[in-house]
Amino acid sequence: MLISETTPLLSQPLATSFPNISDAVARLGEHVDRVSIADICPGETGDVCGETAFYLVVLLQLRAQKLKPKALSDVWNQWTETALNESDIQQLNERIINAWVLFLDEYRTTAEIEQVLWTSFLISDHSARRVRVVDLLTADAPSELIRHDVVMLSLVNMWKHGPSRDVASQEISPSPIGLRYDAICTPRVLHFMDLAAYLSYFGLLVSYVMQPPFEPTISQSRFHYVGAREILLMVFSSSILLRPWTIFNLPFAITLLMFLISLPAVPFAGSASFNILLICFIFHAFQFHFPRSPSPLFVFKVRHSLPFARFLTHGFYRIILPLTVFFLPIFVLGTSWLSMALAETFFVPPSLLDTLIPTPMETRTTVLFIFFALLVTVCCSLFIFVVLGRTLDPAASGWDSYSSAVGRTARASFVRAVISYSSPYTFPAPLSLLHAIFIWGPSAILPRVGIQLPFAQAEKLLWRITVGPIGLIAASILYFLP
Repeated sequence: MLISETTPLLSQPLATSFPNISDAVARLGEHVDRVSIADICPGETGDVCGETAFYLVVLLQLRAQKLKPKALSDVWNQWTETALNESDIQQLNERIINAWVLFLDEYRTTAEIEQVLWTSFLISDHSARRVRVVDLLTADAPSELIRHDVVMLSLVNMWKHGPSRDVASQEISPSPIGLRYDAICTPRVLHFMDLAAYLSYFGLLVSYVMQPPFEPTISQSRFHYVGAREILLMVFSSSILLRPWTIFNLPFAITLLMFLISLPAVPFAGSASFNILLICFIFHAFQFHFPRSPSPLFVFKVRHSLPFARFLTHGFYRIILPLTVFFLPIFVLGTSWLSMALAETFFVPPSLLDTLIPTPMETRTTVLFIFFALLVTVCCSLFIFVVLGRTLDPAASGWDSYSSAVGRTARASFVRAVISYSSPYTFPAPLSLLHAIFIWGPSAILPRVGIQLPFAQAEKLLWRITVGPIGLIAASILYFLP
């Protein structure tokens, strides 16, 4: 199942006794400093956690709207609107923190804290989309909230151990044995399974670009070249595309497309499709270093690995990228002039060797490029440390080791990873392909023709048969990791 805020089977409780967020935001309107939680909540609900969650979501949603002001053609109105928004954002920040601190004035259980962070509310009456506090904990969220120790401790607990038993008991399964079995696949375990699938795909792609089939000179059955390796590459890439879509999924889509358009053959060495695969190979070689899931950065202590990755990423965006763009035109012209000046040197007569080269020249060139790109990346990283390292606080540690701004974005990356793997019955790749075939596809088609089946129970059964046993192995491996 594709995971999003509209997913109906959220593991966290749904709030049904509260109005939709859009109406509450409109009621709050321009009176940010004079409207309290009692003015936007439906009377006394008796649910302190639900009221706090609703109030925080409304304030955060309004704050997100204030961060994106409307573009006005009049300069003076644009200036005054910006100044007014800044004032409103400052007031909203204070009210958000005050509401959170007021909630924590008394002792709160782990389940109550999770209820505030994970309770979902309808955006509007005309949409099935729901939103939670964690969905709004982005890099633009109030720094005091996303940096709060209770927030991060709760998210780390969710990541390692899953939802607390009190929250989990609200699930549809009444069996304690079933709940214990499901609880083994925590978000961290599901991420580890997803990462293993990505690494398997990458290993198959490395094998293919290193030892690809060459186009035959004698006509023969083209399906002879579609072996287990090629089939697995298509299976893994298609199953990864069924996971929540991001821009990082584009190389997987290109890989699948190159194999599909080459059928009944495969991308042969030297062909245009094979060269495109090499471009995807370059991207995948550096993909696991980005602070986004799945990545080895999330396997160990995230409070150390993610800030370091974000620090380097910020340095590339703020220092290396502008420097590269600044010198790129003269670099391109210079290399072109050098190639023309030494053209005769490069025109070497072709080799008369009759045997095929084990690894294609295109792959060798790509690997050489990756090697030099890695050297350049290391040199750029050292340069970033030289330029920005002097501004670091030697007394800082943990998330804020590389400045509070970097720590905030690193926390936001971790929040996104927890959200991605916190929904119940998540199917990591390549098992997401089975889910699409047996559950997602039929549940989208059969109800339209009047056939109603218990898809929720079928989804749970399929998950326990396929994902559960693998999750036991993954949990056993992660048990020995910090």
